[in-house]
Amino acid sequence: MTINDINGWISNGYDFVLFRYPQQTDVYAAQSEETVSLASVADLKLINKGFIFAPFAEGRLPIIAFINPQTETFKQPKREPALAKAAAESITDTYIAEFDKFREAVRNGQFSKLVLARTHRASIHSSAADIFFDACTACPNSFVYLFASKESGMWLGATPEILVEGNCRQMHTVALAGTMACTNGELPDISAWDAKNRIEQKIVTDYLLSQIQAFGKILSTTEPQSVRAAHLAHLKTDILFNINEKDLPKLIAALHPTPAVCGLPKNEAIRFINENESADREYYAGFLGWYDAQADTRLFVNLRCMKWIDKQTVKLMAGGGILPESELESEWRETENKMQTLTRLNSFR
Repeated sequence: MTINDINGWISNGYDFVLFRYPQQTDVYAAQSEETVSLASVADLKLINKGFIFAPFAEGRLPIIAFINPQTETFKQPKREPALAKAAAESITDTYIAEFDKFREAVRNGQFSKLVLARTHRASIHSSAADIFFDACTACPNSFVYLFASKESGMWLGATPEILVEGNCRQMHTVALAGTMACTNGELPDISAWDAKNRIEQKIVTDYLLSQIQAFGKILSTTEPQSVRAAHLAHLKTDILFNINEKDLPKLIAALHPTPAVCGLPKNEAIRFINENESADREYYAGFLGWYDAQADTRLFVNLRCMKWIDKQTVKLMAGGGILPESELESEWRETENKMQTLTRLNSFR
Protein backbone atom coordinates (compact mmCIF):
# COMPACT_ATOMS: atom_id res chain seq x y z
CA MET A 1 0.00 0.00 0.00
CA THR A 2 1.48 3.33 -1.10
CA ILE A 3 0.47 6.97 -0.85
CA ASN A 4 -0.39 6.83 -4.56
CA ASP A 5 -2.75 3.91 -3.90
CA ILE A 6 -4.50 5.87 -1.15
CA ASN A 7 -4.71 8.99 -3.30
CA GLY A 8 -6.25 6.81 -6.02
CA TRP A 9 -8.95 5.61 -3.62
CA ILE A 10 -9.71 9.23 -2.74
CA SER A 11 -9.80 10.50 -6.33
CA ASN A 12 -12.07 7.60 -7.34
CA GLY A 13 -14.48 8.30 -4.48
CA TYR A 14 -14.14 4.89 -2.86
CA ASP A 15 -15.41 4.06 0.62
CA PHE A 16 -12.28 3.15 2.61
CA VAL A 17 -10.50 3.36 5.93
CA LEU A 18 -6.90 3.44 7.13
CA PHE A 19 -6.24 2.97 10.83
CA ARG A 20 -3.46 2.31 13.30
CA TYR A 21 -3.94 1.20 16.90
CA PRO A 22 -2.18 2.92 19.82
CA GLN A 23 1.44 1.93 20.46
CA GLN A 24 1.58 -0.17 17.28
CA THR A 25 3.25 0.29 13.91
CA ASP A 26 0.96 -1.92 11.80
CA VAL A 27 -1.41 0.06 9.59
CA TYR A 28 -4.66 -1.51 8.39
CA ALA A 29 -6.23 -0.52 5.08
CA ALA A 30 -9.64 -1.60 3.82
CA GLN A 31 -11.74 -0.59 0.85
CA SER A 32 -15.39 -1.30 1.55
CA GLU A 33 -17.19 -3.76 -0.72
CA GLU A 34 -20.45 -3.48 1.23
CA THR A 35 -21.35 -0.25 3.02
CA VAL A 36 -24.58 -0.14 5.01
CA SER A 37 -26.30 2.58 7.04
CA LEU A 38 -27.68 1.81 10.49
CA ALA A 39 -30.27 3.98 12.20
CA SER A 40 -29.18 3.31 15.77
CA VAL A 41 -26.53 1.66 17.93
CA ALA A 42 -29.04 -1.08 18.70
CA ASP A 43 -28.83 -2.08 15.02
CA LEU A 44 -25.27 -3.31 15.57
CA LYS A 45 -26.93 -6.61 16.47
CA LEU A 46 -27.84 -6.94 12.78
CA ILE A 47 -24.25 -7.20 11.58
CA ASN A 48 -21.61 -9.84 12.14
CA LYS A 49 -18.50 -7.72 12.06
CA GLY A 50 -17.13 -4.68 10.35
CA PHE A 51 -15.66 -1.19 10.68
CA ILE A 52 -18.10 1.25 12.30
CA PHE A 53 -18.29 5.06 11.99
CA ALA A 54 -21.00 6.50 14.25
CA PRO A 55 -22.21 10.09 14.79
CA PHE A 56 -22.40 12.02 18.05
CA ALA A 57 -26.20 11.72 18.30
CA GLU A 58 -28.64 9.30 16.73
CA GLY A 59 -31.33 10.51 14.38
CA ARG A 60 -29.42 13.16 12.47
CA LEU A 61 -26.88 11.01 10.65
CA PRO A 62 -26.57 7.25 10.09
CA ILE A 63 -24.04 4.87 11.56
CA ILE A 64 -21.87 3.81 8.62
CA ALA A 65 -20.68 0.21 8.62
CA PHE A 66 -18.18 -1.43 6.27
CA ILE A 67 -19.35 -5.05 6.44
CA ASN A 68 -16.64 -7.74 6.61
CA PRO A 69 -14.05 -5.65 4.73
CA GLN A 70 -10.89 -7.37 3.60
CA THR A 71 -8.01 -5.62 5.34
CA GLU A 72 -4.45 -5.24 4.14
CA THR A 73 -1.71 -4.74 6.73
CA PHE A 74 1.55 -2.87 6.22
CA LYS A 75 4.14 -1.16 8.40
CA GLN A 76 3.83 2.48 9.31
CA PRO A 77 6.52 4.30 7.31
CA LYS A 78 9.26 6.00 9.29
CA ARG A 79 8.76 9.74 9.15
CA GLU A 80 9.92 12.73 11.14
CA PRO A 81 7.25 15.39 10.64
CA ALA A 82 8.18 18.90 11.68
CA LEU A 83 6.12 19.96 14.70
CA ALA A 84 5.49 23.46 15.94
CA LYS A 85 2.91 25.21 18.08
CA ALA A 86 0.20 26.64 15.86
CA ALA A 87 -0.74 30.31 16.10
CA ALA A 88 -3.34 30.97 18.78
CA GLU A 89 -6.82 32.18 17.85
CA SER A 90 -8.63 34.95 19.67
CA ILE A 91 -11.78 34.01 21.55
CA THR A 92 -14.80 34.56 19.33
CA ASP A 93 -18.03 36.29 20.33
CA THR A 94 -19.92 33.11 19.42
CA TYR A 95 -17.87 31.00 21.81
CA ILE A 96 -18.27 33.58 24.61
CA ALA A 97 -22.06 33.57 24.24
CA GLU A 98 -22.26 29.78 24.13
CA PHE A 99 -19.87 29.35 27.05
CA ASP A 100 -22.00 31.67 29.18
CA LYS A 101 -25.16 29.75 28.26
CA PHE A 102 -23.58 26.34 28.97
CA ARG A 103 -22.03 27.42 32.27
CA GLU A 104 -25.29 29.00 33.45
CA ALA A 105 -27.14 25.74 32.72
CA VAL A 106 -24.63 23.91 34.91
CA ARG A 107 -24.60 26.53 37.66
CA ASN A 108 -28.39 26.53 37.96
CA GLY A 109 -28.41 22.78 38.53
CA GLN A 110 -29.93 21.80 35.19
CA PHE A 111 -26.83 19.68 34.45
CA SER A 112 -23.93 18.34 36.48
CA LYS A 113 -21.69 18.76 33.42
CA LEU A 114 -21.92 19.86 29.79
CA VAL A 115 -19.38 19.68 26.97
CA LEU A 116 -19.09 22.68 24.66
CA ALA A 117 -17.49 22.09 21.26
CA ARG A 118 -16.39 24.47 18.53
CA THR A 119 -15.00 24.29 15.01
CA HIS A 120 -12.06 25.90 13.23
CA ARG A 121 -11.37 25.97 9.49
CA ALA A 122 -7.77 25.59 8.36
CA SER A 123 -5.87 25.31 5.11
CA ILE A 124 -3.68 22.30 4.33
CA HIS A 125 -1.01 21.75 1.72
CA SER A 126 -0.44 17.99 1.97
CA SER A 127 -2.37 14.95 0.83
CA ALA A 128 -4.69 13.16 3.22
CA ALA A 129 -2.36 10.15 3.19
CA ASP A 130 0.63 12.31 4.17
CA ILE A 131 -1.31 13.87 7.05
CA PHE A 132 -2.40 10.41 8.22
CA PHE A 133 1.15 9.08 8.34
CA ASP A 134 2.45 12.26 10.00
CA ALA A 135 -0.27 11.90 12.65
CA CYS A 136 0.75 8.28 13.21
CA THR A 137 4.29 9.45 13.97
CA ALA A 138 3.27 12.43 16.11
CA CYS A 139 0.59 10.56 18.12
CA PRO A 140 1.98 7.12 19.01
CA ASN A 141 -0.45 6.64 21.94
CA SER A 142 -3.58 7.43 19.91
CA PHE A 143 -5.87 5.58 17.53
CA VAL A 144 -5.16 7.28 14.20
CA TYR A 145 -7.53 6.92 11.26
CA LEU A 146 -8.48 8.21 7.81
CA PHE A 147 -12.08 7.37 6.90
CA ALA A 148 -14.01 8.18 3.74
CA SER A 149 -17.52 7.32 2.63
CA LYS A 150 -20.05 8.87 0.29
CA GLU A 151 -22.39 9.63 3.20
CA SER A 152 -19.91 11.06 5.71
CA GLY A 153 -17.26 12.67 3.54
CA MET A 154 -13.60 12.25 4.53
CA TRP A 155 -12.44 12.44 8.16
CA LEU A 156 -9.11 12.07 9.95
CA GLY A 157 -8.38 11.88 13.65
CA ALA A 158 -5.94 10.88 16.36
CA THR A 159 -8.03 9.97 19.39
CA PRO A 160 -6.70 8.88 22.80
CA GLU A 161 -10.06 7.67 24.16
CA ILE A 162 -11.26 4.06 24.14
CA LEU A 163 -15.02 3.48 24.20
CA VAL A 164 -14.84 -0.33 24.57
CA GLU A 165 -12.30 -2.93 23.50
CA GLY A 166 -11.69 -6.65 23.97
CA ASN A 167 -13.86 -9.72 23.85
CA CYS A 168 -16.94 -10.11 26.00
CA ARG A 169 -15.14 -12.34 28.52
CA GLN A 170 -12.87 -9.41 29.36
CA MET A 171 -13.54 -5.94 28.04
CA HIS A 172 -11.81 -2.66 28.74
CA THR A 173 -12.96 0.93 28.81
CA VAL A 174 -11.47 4.14 30.15
CA ALA A 175 -12.72 7.23 31.89
CA LEU A 176 -10.62 9.90 30.20
CA ALA A 177 -11.18 13.49 31.23
CA GLY A 178 -9.23 16.52 32.35
CA THR A 179 -6.67 18.16 30.08
CA MET A 180 -3.31 19.75 30.77
CA ALA A 181 -0.41 20.63 28.51
CA CYS A 182 2.76 18.67 29.18
CA THR A 183 5.49 20.99 30.47
CA ASN A 184 8.81 20.45 28.66
CA GLY A 185 7.42 17.17 27.41
CA GLU A 186 6.94 15.79 30.93
CA LEU A 187 3.73 14.24 32.23
CA PRO A 188 2.30 16.14 35.22
CA ASP A 189 2.34 14.36 38.55
CA ILE A 190 -1.06 13.24 39.81
CA SER A 191 -0.85 15.93 42.51
CA ALA A 192 -0.71 18.66 39.83
CA TRP A 193 -4.33 18.21 38.76
CA ASP A 194 -6.77 20.79 40.10
CA ALA A 195 -10.20 20.13 41.61
CA LYS A 196 -12.10 20.97 38.41
CA ASN A 197 -10.25 18.32 36.38
CA ARG A 198 -10.56 15.73 39.15
CA ILE A 199 -14.31 16.30 39.48
CA GLU A 200 -14.76 16.10 35.72
CA GLN A 201 -12.90 12.80 35.57
CA LYS A 202 -14.88 11.34 38.50
CA ILE A 203 -18.17 12.20 36.78
CA VAL A 204 -17.10 10.16 33.77
CA THR A 205 -15.82 7.26 35.90
CA ASP A 206 -18.99 7.03 37.97
CA TYR A 207 -21.17 7.10 34.87
CA LEU A 208 -19.24 4.31 33.14
CA LEU A 209 -19.33 2.12 36.22
CA SER A 210 -23.07 2.58 36.68
CA GLN A 211 -23.84 1.68 33.05
CA ILE A 212 -21.54 -1.34 32.97
CA GLN A 213 -23.03 -2.72 36.19
CA ALA A 214 -26.47 -2.71 34.56
CA PHE A 215 -25.29 -5.17 31.89
CA GLY A 216 -22.15 -6.93 33.15
CA LYS A 217 -19.71 -7.42 35.98
CA ILE A 218 -16.88 -5.07 36.97
CA LEU A 219 -13.60 -6.98 37.23
CA SER A 220 -11.25 -4.16 38.27
CA THR A 221 -10.92 -0.39 38.40
CA THR A 222 -7.68 1.58 38.68
CA GLU A 223 -6.99 4.84 40.47
CA PRO A 224 -6.75 7.91 38.20
CA GLN A 225 -3.36 8.44 36.58
CA SER A 226 -1.78 10.91 34.19
CA VAL A 227 -1.44 9.70 30.60
CA ARG A 228 -0.03 11.31 27.48
CA ALA A 229 -1.87 12.05 24.25
CA ALA A 230 0.56 13.76 21.85
CA HIS A 231 1.56 17.04 23.59
CA LEU A 232 -1.26 16.86 26.16
CA ALA A 233 -1.95 14.97 29.38
CA HIS A 234 -5.24 13.58 30.64
CA LEU A 235 -6.54 11.82 33.73
CA LYS A 236 -7.41 8.18 33.04
CA THR A 237 -9.11 5.40 34.98
CA ASP A 238 -9.04 1.89 33.46
CA ILE A 239 -12.07 -0.35 33.92
CA LEU A 240 -12.11 -4.09 33.16
CA PHE A 241 -15.43 -5.94 32.97
CA ASN A 242 -17.24 -8.82 31.31
CA ILE A 243 -20.58 -8.98 29.54
CA ASN A 244 -22.78 -11.34 27.55
CA GLU A 245 -22.13 -10.81 23.84
CA LYS A 246 -25.85 -10.28 23.11
CA ASP A 247 -25.79 -7.28 25.45
CA LEU A 248 -22.81 -5.55 23.83
CA PRO A 249 -24.92 -3.31 21.50
CA LYS A 250 -27.08 -2.34 24.50
CA LEU A 251 -24.02 -1.42 26.54
CA ILE A 252 -22.52 0.65 23.72
CA ALA A 253 -25.84 2.50 23.39
CA ALA A 254 -25.88 3.11 27.15
CA LEU A 255 -22.29 4.40 27.23
CA HIS A 256 -22.38 6.59 24.12
CA PRO A 257 -22.06 9.51 24.27
CA THR A 258 -20.27 9.45 27.61
CA PRO A 259 -20.08 12.52 29.88
CA ALA A 260 -16.53 13.03 28.54
CA VAL A 261 -18.05 14.37 25.30
CA CYS A 262 -21.66 15.17 26.23
CA GLY A 263 -22.92 15.82 29.75
CA LEU A 264 -25.31 14.61 32.44
CA PRO A 265 -28.16 13.83 32.42
CA LYS A 266 -27.27 12.37 29.02
CA ASN A 267 -30.44 12.65 26.95
CA GLU A 268 -31.19 16.15 28.20
CA ALA A 269 -27.56 17.15 27.52
CA ILE A 270 -27.77 15.88 23.94
CA ARG A 271 -30.88 18.00 23.35
CA PHE A 272 -29.29 21.05 24.96
CA ILE A 273 -26.13 20.69 22.84
CA ASN A 274 -28.12 20.21 19.62
CA GLU A 275 -30.23 23.30 20.38
CA ASN A 276 -27.54 25.66 21.72
CA GLU A 277 -24.19 24.73 20.18
CA SER A 278 -23.46 26.41 16.83
CA ALA A 279 -20.95 23.75 15.82
CA ASP A 280 -22.51 20.90 13.84
CA ARG A 281 -20.73 17.95 15.45
CA GLU A 282 -21.72 15.42 12.78
CA TYR A 283 -19.33 12.51 13.51
CA TYR A 284 -17.15 14.41 15.98
CA ALA A 285 -17.58 12.89 19.47
CA GLY A 286 -19.17 9.84 17.88
CA PHE A 287 -17.31 6.53 17.88
CA LEU A 288 -15.49 4.37 15.37
CA GLY A 289 -13.48 1.21 14.99
CA TRP A 290 -13.74 -2.53 14.58
CA TYR A 291 -16.89 -4.25 15.84
CA ASP A 292 -17.16 -8.01 16.36
CA ALA A 293 -19.23 -9.14 19.34
CA GLN A 294 -18.14 -12.77 18.94
CA ALA A 295 -14.41 -12.01 18.87
CA ASP A 296 -12.55 -8.74 19.50
CA THR A 297 -14.16 -5.31 19.37
CA ARG A 298 -12.07 -2.12 19.44
CA LEU A 299 -14.10 1.09 19.41
CA PHE A 300 -12.77 4.61 20.08
CA VAL A 301 -14.40 7.99 20.72
CA ASN A 302 -13.91 10.26 17.70
CA LEU A 303 -11.79 13.08 19.14
CA ARG A 304 -8.94 15.31 17.83
CA CYS A 305 -10.47 15.01 14.40
CA MET A 306 -11.22 16.98 11.27
CA LYS A 307 -13.37 16.78 8.15
CA TRP A 308 -12.39 17.76 4.62
CA ILE A 309 -14.42 20.66 3.22
CA ASP A 310 -12.51 20.69 -0.06
CA LYS A 311 -9.04 19.60 -1.18
CA GLN A 312 -7.28 22.48 0.61
CA THR A 313 -9.65 23.15 3.53
CA VAL A 314 -10.55 21.15 6.61
CA LYS A 315 -12.85 21.71 9.57
CA LEU A 316 -11.32 20.82 12.93
CA MET A 317 -13.38 20.18 16.05
CA ALA A 318 -12.63 20.17 19.77
CA GLY A 319 -14.55 20.54 23.00
CA GLY A 320 -14.17 20.93 26.73
CA GLY A 321 -16.15 20.03 29.83
CA ILE A 322 -18.09 22.86 31.46
CA LEU A 323 -18.54 22.77 35.24
CA PRO A 324 -19.73 25.56 37.60
CA GLU A 325 -16.13 26.64 38.23
CA SER A 326 -15.10 26.68 34.53
CA GLU A 327 -13.36 29.83 33.29
CA LEU A 328 -13.75 31.20 29.78
CA GLU A 329 -10.07 31.68 28.93
CA SER A 330 -8.94 28.28 30.20
CA GLU A 331 -11.73 26.44 28.38
CA TRP A 332 -10.93 28.22 25.11
CA ARG A 333 -7.25 27.43 25.59
CA GLU A 334 -8.12 23.77 26.13
CA THR A 335 -9.87 23.59 22.76
CA GLU A 336 -6.87 25.33 21.18
CA ASN A 337 -4.51 22.75 22.68
CA LYS A 338 -6.66 19.87 21.48
CA MET A 339 -6.83 21.19 17.91
CA GLN A 340 -3.05 21.57 17.94
CA THR A 341 -2.79 17.78 18.02
CA LEU A 342 -3.27 18.11 14.26
CA THR A 343 -2.58 21.77 13.43
CA ARG A 344 0.99 21.55 14.74
CA LEU A 345 1.74 19.10 11.92
CA ASN A 346 3.70 20.53 9.01
CA SER A 347 0.73 20.09 6.65
CA PHE A 348 -1.03 23.08 8.25
CA ARG A 349 1.75 25.64 7.78
